[in-house]
Order: sequence, then C-alpha cells, then structure tokens
Amino acid sequence: MKIEVLLDPLEVVRGILYAPSKYSGIWKPPECPRISSNKDWSLLINTISIQTLILTSSSPTRVLKNRLSDLSVFKDEYIIYLCNGNNIPRLKVEGYELFFHTVFLLISITLTLLFFLYGFNHYYLLIASRRYKIPGAPVELMAPRPRVAVHLPVYNEQYVVHRLVTACTEMAEVYGVDRVRIVILDDSDDDTVHTINQEITEWRSRGFQVEVLRRDNRQGFKAGALQAALDQAQEEYIAVFDADFIPRPEFLIRTIPFFVQDDQLGILQSRWTHTNRNYNLLTEAIATGIDVHFVIEQAGRYAAGCLQNFNGSGGILRVNALLQAGGWHADTLAEDLDASYRIQMQGYHVLYLKDLHSPGEIPPTIPSFKRQQGRWACGSLQTARKLLPELLSSRNLGAKQRLEAFIHLTGYLVHPLMFASFLLACLSALLRVDVFRFGLLLADLRSSLASGMLSSVASFSPSYLVWSLAGVLILLCTIAAWIPPLVALKTEPLPWWRKLFNFITLFLLGCGISLSNTIEASKALLTKRSWAFRRTPKYAVQDGVDKWRDKRYQVALDFVWWIELLSISLGLLATGYSISQSNFGVLLILVPFTIAYIFVLLLTILQSRQEV
Repeated sequence: MKIEVLLDPLEVVRGILYAPSKYSGIWKPPECPRISSNKDWSLLINTISIQTLILTSSSPTRVLKNRLSDLSVFKDEYIIYLCNGNNIPRLKVEGYELFFHTVFLLISITLTLLFFLYGFNHYYLLIASRRYKIPGAPVELMAPRPRVAVHLPVYNEQYVVHRLVTACTEMAEVYGVDRVRIVILDDSDDDTVHTINQEITEWRSRGFQVEVLRRDNRQGFKAGALQAALDQAQEEYIAVFDADFIPRPEFLIRTIPFFVQDDQLGILQSRWTHTNRNYNLLTEAIATGIDVHFVIEQAGRYAAGCLQNFNGSGGILRVNALLQAGGWHADTLAEDLDASYRIQMQGYHVLYLKDLHSPGEIPPTIPSFKRQQGRWACGSLQTARKLLPELLSSRNLGAKQRLEAFIHLTGYLVHPLMFASFLLACLSALLRVDVFRFGLLLADLRSSLASGMLSSVASFSPSYLVWSLAGVLILLCTIAAWIPPLVALKTEPLPWWRKLFNFITLFLLGCGISLSNTIEASKALLTKRSWAFRRTPKYAVQDGVDKWRDKRYQVALDFVWWIELLSISLGLLATGYSISQSNFGVLLILVPFTIAYIFVLLLTILQSRQEV
C-alpha cells in the first residue's frame, strides 16, 4: 500500500510503506517521540518499539527528503506521521504499491522455482558424473570388418576442409581402406568446391574411397545433406564429423567393436576437445563451457541411465536404428539432438566414451559464438516442442528419465529466465520496490544490535520470509550453475590467475548472451517457421600467429545489437536510480548483467565484419 501524507495540506510527501487500512482517514496519534533534528533519526532507527512518529521541523519536507532512504527500513506495522507543530495530517492508503509488490513476488517465485529446477540438475549431474566408468574395451574385430561410411557435411569451409579429409583418410587407413567410404556432403558455393575436387583427385589416386555428394539446392541445410547421403548408404554404420574436426586415426577401430558386441547400441558419442583452446581468452572460456557438457553433463546422464544426445559430430550411428527412427529431419535446427532422441525412443541406447577425444575448432569471436549458441538454443527448443509430448507420456521411460529429458531439451530456457530476471530487477528498481528487502533486513539487524538481542523470526512479516526463502534458493541456483565450470577448470594445467580470468570471461559470456539467446528461443517457441541454418564460420586458427580478421566468412552486425544497447541503457538507469534510493538488493542482479551486456556488445561491434 502507499501512504500519502498531506502537509499544510498542500505539500505531498510519498513514502513506500505498508499500513493497515484501518488507519485511513483522520486519526489522532497517541503519545510518541518527536524528532526535531536530523541527528535524532539515528535514535529512531535504533528503537524497534516505535510504531508512530511525529516529525516536527521548520522544514519537514527537507528533513524527509534527506532521510527518504530510511523510510524503507521500518517494519510493516510502523506508521509515520508528518506535521508542522500540532497539525494532524490526513492519511490516505492506496493499493497499487501492494499490487506491484504482489505481482513482483509472484513473478519472482515463479522464476525462482524454474531456476531451482535447472540448478538442482547441475548438482544431480555433478554427483552422477563421478559414477561414470569408462566402458571396457570389447573383443578386437576379426576380418572382414564391418563397412563404415564417413559423412562430412561441408558448406563453404575453405580453410579447414583439407585437414578434415586428411584426418579421415588416416582413420580409414588404420581401420581398412577397403572398408571405409568417405563422402563429402558439399553444399558449397565458393572456392571450397575447387578445393574439394582437388582433395578427391589426390586421395583417389592413393587408393582411398573418397566421394562427393552435391545437391541442386540447400533444402534442409545440414539435415537435408545428411539425409541425401543416408538414402545412398549401403554400410552398416555412419560416422559424422563437422568440417572443423580432426578425428583421431584410432577412432573407428575403437568404436565399431562396441556396435558389433551390442545389437541395441544405436549411437556412440566421443568427447569433444579443442584445437585452439589457448588461442585467446574467449576460446579458453568457451572451451571450459564445452568441457562442462562433456565431462559432467554427458558423463552424468550416461552414469544415471538417462537419455543422451548425439552432438552432431565425433560420433557413430547404426544405420538401421536411424532408419527406424525416420532418418534425419530438417524441421529443427538441431537435427542431431532430434535424431538421437528418436533413436532412443525406438529402444536403442547411447554409449558415451569420455576417453575418446575428437578435436574441433572453437569460435574465436563473439559474433560467431553468438551465432552458434543461437542456433543451438533455437534447435534444442524446437526439438523439445516436437518430442516432449510423446516423451513425457511414454510408458517405456521412468520418471527420472522423463524429468531429465525435459530439463535437457529445455535447457536453453535458462537464458530467457535470466533475461526476465534482469528486466524484473530493472522494473523493481525504477518502481522503488525493494525486491530482496535488504533495507528491512539491515534495519532489523541494527535494531537488534542496539537493543542487545536478536529479533525473532516470528517478528518478520510473511512477505519478508518469502523473499528471504526466495533469496536463498536464488543463491543456491546461482552457485549451482558455476560449480561445474570450476570443477572442469581444476583439470586444466593453468596458473590460478589464468583460471580466474577464464572463469570471469565465461561468466560474462553466459550472462551476456542471454538476450540474444532469448530472441532465438522465442523463435522456437512462438513460431512454427523453419529457420535458416546459419553455420558457425571456421578459420583454422590454432595459435596466436593465425589471424581470423583477414579471412572470409565474417559475421556482420544484426539488429540484436540495438536491443543490447537498449538493455544496457535500461540497466545503467536502473542501477543509478536504485543506488539513489538505497535499494541495494537489486544491484546483485543489475550490476553483473549490465556489465555482461556491455562486454558482449563491445566485442560484438569490434569483431563484426561484413560477410564476404
């Protein structure tokens, strides 16, 4: 509620306070302390039994303005009266302040519960990942070995296609040149076409089975190319590698025996590692984030017996299982996630080999990283919208599997929740709603210390207790999101200060892309349109000597930077206003997010180029 206090009776002083409606109208206050100077406010703040206050001063408006921040520290039952001399003010109680508090409370509780769901899952997978055991090596294959097709989807990958094909031929040589057919799925429309033709000529002359599959159009993008290759596949198994990967020579010889030994094995996924981890601070931070997925999330889901995903590269699929599941579908931007879940719904399972590494390139710039993350966010939520109804109603899955599948497929909802929390914090600051009630907490502590005893929990208002509980849950969920990166960093041979910079950069990235990922998530959830597959550019950069700026495939600025700029402006405005109003609790959200948006926007502008 809001109290309007009329002075003389022309001046109106407003304080955000609560008061029972019975005090509306003319009311004669009982005997109460009279504060005649600014210094007496300290006496008032430290007196917890005061319920009514008459402020007498030659300029009560000035005194109140100077101490406006102190108004928020009084408990709900405190009423403040302002008057000149013996004039008794008229009190008018209004309800829209209570409305704002109620709405903010309900929204915050909803966000907290949703965050808690995903935060709890971090703890669950972290504990489960410790139970992961590397599967024992199966019996070595006897000749003749099963035939394998290696599918390499490529679209304008001039800088990396040579090393990709070279690595695949080395893999084929170890497994058996006559048992491996390498198919380049080339949708390129630039000089990559000429490079691929040269590669085919070179490796065919050496006796390798290297082919190219080209289509008249890019219908279905990567999924369409994979499906076109699947339609022609005669092999029992398909290995898939993106253009920036460099598969190990022993990849096939280590993986195919698992399929021969287990007829229900539908997918085998290796762990992604990184060719350019130490290229710059961004690649180090992004590598840590990817490590969290493969070291903790994938290992945890495998150890817990939950559904897993094929990551689109560095894995092998059983052809019959993929065909039974309907092949590759192009109705989402995450054809790998979609196919892997459909295969498991057919009764097959996924094997994850954490000790089998598949090195790939990390995006070295913010624009390319945002493009990659945006595609993953949109694609995973499209898959969730497509498959969750059937998954959640399946009797073949246990409750734990269904819940983990829901959390897994909707994981990118965390970014809209983060952005919603930022907007809520901005509104609470500008509307002078002390969301976390820190002012009240500080007042209670000061009052308790002054009186020599601690206030009892029973003296707290219900809303205070709710906010306190919400704050604890938010704290636990926030910590949960950042424990896995710390665990992943422990294994890195870096000095502590590099790990600290790595962690801070990852934090800024995680918060900073919440806005752009919210836009991509909205595309998936609010439309039924098939969005274009915008690939992540690769530059073949591996150390500080290699440069990405002078190469093709740059990412241009899009409209999102305007929204980021508006969000930064709103955050700065809300931060300044909340400080002026002593609403310090909301700064815990405003400051980190505003800094993160500034960080991401500046690097987006600096690293964006017109795409060539």
